Amino acid sequence: MKDIFIGLLIIIVVFLIVDFIYTEKNTCVTSSCTGCALEEEKCGIIKKELEIDIYLFGRYW
Repeated sequence: MKDIFIGLLIIIVVFLIVDFIYTEKNTCVTSSCTGCALEEEKCGIIKKELEIDIYLFGRYW
């Protein structure tokens, strides 16, 4: 059971590292409020594909 948790933890950490590298090359248009100007932000797989807004370290994940 311990090995399963360690394996899942490794997979999650590797995914986050790959997503962090992916965000360096990709941007998406965002708006923090209705009626505000649109901004271009760095965004990763989680933001683009899963539509989950996690704003951390100056980028959307």
